[in-house]
Amino acid sequence: MAAMPSLKVDTSLKGILLLTLPISVANLIPELNYLLNAAFLGHLGSKELALTGITGVYYLIFAAIGYGLNAALLSIMSRRAGENNRDDIFATLWHGIVIALVLSVVFIVFTWIVTPYLIRLTNIEPSGAQMAEEFLNIRIFGIVFLYLIQMQNAYLISLQRTKVLMIVAFVQASVNLGLDYGLIFGHFGMPKLGFMGAAYASVLSEIAGAITVFVIIRYLNLSKLYDITISLKISLNKIKQVLMQGLPLMGQYAISTSAWWMFYVLISRNYNYDEQAISQTMRNLFGLSSVFTWAFGSSTNTILSNLIGQGRQNELFGMLKRLTLISTIGIIIFLTILNAYPRLFFDIFGQGDGFIAASKGPLFVVSVAILILGMGVISLNAVVATGNTKVVFWIEFAGISCYLIYVYTVAEILKLSLEVAWMSEWVYWGVILVLGFWYLRYGNWRNSLSLD
Repeated sequence: MAAMPSLKVDTSLKGILLLTLPISVANLIPELNYLLNAAFLGHLGSKELALTGITGVYYLIFAAIGYGLNAALLSIMSRRAGENNRDDIFATLWHGIVIALVLSVVFIVFTWIVTPYLIRLTNIEPSGAQMAEEFLNIRIFGIVFLYLIQMQNAYLISLQRTKVLMIVAFVQASVNLGLDYGLIFGHFGMPKLGFMGAAYASVLSEIAGAITVFVIIRYLNLSKLYDITISLKISLNKIKQVLMQGLPLMGQYAISTSAWWMFYVLISRNYNYDEQAISQTMRNLFGLSSVFTWAFGSSTNTILSNLIGQGRQNELFGMLKRLTLISTIGIIIFLTILNAYPRLFFDIFGQGDGFIAASKGPLFVVSVAILILGMGVISLNAVVATGNTKVVFWIEFAGISCYLIYVYTVAEILKLSLEVAWMSEWVYWGVILVLGFWYLRYGNWRNSLSLD
């Protein structure tokens, strides 16, 4: 009989890369797809490209809430993997899915009822506001399937089966890309829906992704391979445990992404469509950078939670330094290429030489922000791994408070340049980085490691 696979994480350089690179590739495929989506809409006009900023970040608020729940599940399941408590891994996944499905219904109803009023508060001109409302009423349906993907991905990462994520991402991105091209421009015999075509394409691609990850997990028969008992019973104690870990992270990500939405609202109020479109390209750049940075965030959460589960928390700082060094080197390589050949990125959006020239200042500012972000993400996820998610929430609260004060002052009151407005990311990620490492160095997390 074959030996049962170990759930203890490999902390060597090879082990870190084997865990992280598939997550990076899995993140890269949909981000490239989002980039092409924006590029397609950019060819419709700067107005459509600008509106993807407001609608895209609005949807990201709810996606980020799911990511917060995903991070909580990953922390719990990775801890259980380190403890070799195999049955509790699936139990955590199942209760996370139940919570996610309830949340998705609430968010769909919220969007239908409240969003029209929120959009009007942005002072976008009436035709743009109408387009944004119609887009979001369609787009929000995808949240159900996105949550199913996120929860199951946490399960796969905790079992260190990250290669599967690449298959799911490839299927999802392929469907999205084909439907984007078909439904936006009316190719392949599909109706020409323009801006709304992107909403339908995104929802259908998330349905395809959710089905794919479920089928793969069933096909691999992971429960048998890892001797994990499958039980669909609902335990109120387990729901409480997941919520206790998840709510601070869900609140953290919701607040941070809502603040980003407020940033785009202020951009739409105080800058022209071309400047709004530049900001949208910067958002896509952040998306590309997140391929690597957030993959290392997930790896940090997984590796450190697993080590703590094994009782090896004394190795945390050495591992944290190693993860930060590897991540920073990768980010520097990416940013060097980007700033040496900026047209490789900006030409995708088809906006002309004037647009590219106007984007160079914000590009430099965002490049510095990405470097700080890379270290900040690892710092924050290291705190998540300790199980002290309430501390994570307050770190986020401090960062967001500084961010919003800065953005409102610069954009709404002083009406300074777009470059200065984007320096808000320096403020936000700088606070996250400093407070995260300060807590890990001087906080009392060593005395409160239990997740029960």
